[in-house]
Amino acid sequence: MTPSSIGTLLLSLALSSRSALTRAFSLPPSTSIARSSSSLVTNSRTETVLLGMKNPLQTLIQNIQKQGISTSFPSDELSKLAAATSDLTLVSWDDIRSTLASKQTQEEREFRNNLSRGIGAGSPLHKLRLFEEKNKEEDVRVTLYRDSASWCPYCQKVWMTLEQKRIPYRIEKINMRCYGDKPSSFTRLQPSGAIPVAIIDGVTYRQSNDIIFALEEKFPEEAMMFGDQNRIRELLGLERKLFGAWMYWLTSYDRNGSLKEGFVSTLMEVEKELQSVNGEGFFLGDKVSVVDCMFAPFLERMAASMIYFKGFKIRVAKGERADFPAVNRW
Repeated sequence: MTPSSIGTLLLSLALSSRSALTRAFSLPPSTSIARSSSSLVTNSRTETVLLGMKNPLQTLIQNIQKQGISTSFPSDELSKLAAATSDLTLVSWDDIRSTLASKQTQEEREFRNNLSRGIGAGSPLHKLRLFEEKNKEEDVRVTLYRDSASWCPYCQKVWMTLEQKRIPYRIEKINMRCYGDKPSSFTRLQPSGAIPVAIIDGVTYRQSNDIIFALEEKFPEEAMMFGDQNRIRELLGLERKLFGAWMYWLTSYDRNGSLKEGFVSTLMEVEKELQSVNGEGFFLGDKVSVVDCMFAPFLERMAASMIYFKGFKIRVAKGERADFPAVNRW
């Protein structure tokens, strides 16, 4: 028996009728089971009745067989399910919580509580980031509007900058267009609907790079644009060059191999830049800089998309020979 078998059976009953589910579980008439396109929703009385059963799955299958309730399962498949579920016993939610708590680390146990307080390890679930308990919510100067799915690379580079500089900030999550219309409260703030957007000291910034440069200017304590500014500009230009080469090859039919050649050539430029810092780790040496935050979201997506769509490997397993060793170390 697999969970999918039981799921298929329940879905079959749900699509048949609510009364079929109620009869199959021998539920009293006053209980209810609502049906949606992809899930079952029970009221508290229903849950109490189900929890009172020693083995509700066995009860379900036996009642289907006894009452001749119509399902998409052949009778011999139902008999197999009945045999497979005969020794099952219901585990309570308290037992599940207790088992989970016994296997969690201290940090994992504190995770949910830390979310509401804005501290602990960074997480896509945070709505507030204070980093330290000494920082107060009323003193937060930055609000970041980022995608609710946490996969927009432009939001990610701003997010990484805030985390690296440890600037306290609030998070407002906005859906990307592929998930539906954006809320009107956001489109009034950003008519184009593009994300990210940030409000810093009451001023609205509507482009990711503008946000990053404003953060660097207004919060200079943890500088991320240190050293030779000409070199920084050259590296940021290289990042855009690599992005363009990636998108051309990824989204086009490479008739003569020139698009692959252009991407590999540009990626090799990135490799040489990282080699030039003599293994110190990051683009500008031994510290994370704004250059790293600009490159990281896109190189991460390049590594994933190129192996999947083009069969071109950038990131390799530890110990495996790498064509781009400095990129892999970075």
